[in-house]
Amino acid sequence: MEDSCPVNNVAQQAEAQRFRKQSKKIGRKLSRRLSLITKVPNIFNVKFAGSESPPTPHKIVHGVSTDAADGTIQQAHEITVIAPDKTQRLMTGSSEQTIKQLLAGLVFEFSLEQPGYYLGGSLAEIDENCTIDFLVGDIVIVQEDQFHSDQKHENDGRYCLTEKFIYDEVAYVTCLKSAKELYGEPLRRMDILSIEEYDLIFDKLLKIADVCSQVIKELQSDMENWDPLLAQIGSLFSSHFWDHYNDYQDVHPHAKELLREKSVLDEDFVAFCVQRKGAAKNSLRHIIDLPVSASS
Repeated sequence: MEDSCPVNNVAQQAEAQRFRKQSKKIGRKLSRRLSLITKVPNIFNVKFAGSESPPTPHKIVHGVSTDAADGTIQQAHEITVIAPDKTQRLMTGSSEQTIKQLLAGLVFEFSLEQPGYYLGGSLAEIDENCTIDFLVGDIVIVQEDQFHSDQKHENDGRYCLTEKFIYDEVAYVTCLKSAKELYGEPLRRMDILSIEEYDLIFDKLLKIADVCSQVIKELQSDMENWDPLLAQIGSLFSSHFWDHYNDYQDVHPHAKELLREKSVLDEDFVAFCVQRKGAAKNSLRHIIDLPVSASS
């Protein structure tokens, strides 16, 4: 009997410790869920969007959208838009309107030949057919995406090719960098990705973006002082530049495998990525594949 008390105490302490650990784990999960609900309010709508019938026509009335067929009330949304002239506009539309439909008047106003829609901050390209309920709380940037030559050396083939290469490379780098703000940082802050998982997916990816940004700056400098007889751009793509792509080739399969595991085992990860992909044109999986396809 005398020996049983210490044993019982040890068992009780161990049980209490296990309970505290479990409580802490549950607390973190609840906190993460609440964060998701707060930051990503439309997750559950997104999950079931595919099973819904096509929307019926509706009209905006005093800040709410009234369905013309059955009179149901839907919330209208006010979206902040940066126009091509850098002015800020507030555009109001129903949750089932696409961003392309909402901004059709703005595209017409500025005579945009190939309009591009981007998320403020991350500059991630927006899918023009996403509905505006995915963009509540975001700033939308509208700009012309049609390439236009400066025509300084229009008869110089190397100059024209370099000019177009810079244009495409800027878009490529912007897409790579958008992965951090659009997916990486929110997933890390909500503890959906650990630091190790974050580094595996984004560290080498962002290093490629940085080295490409440096090449773009050097190319732009050469373009400003272009001499058809002396211009040499091949030297900018040194072995150091390609080493970053080789490093990424090594981690890319592991990053893809991690995404596959998270897609199967972590419903919070899936819900967040579904919501973000609802607005963004490029999924996280597509972005991490870009350097591999670019270097192949």
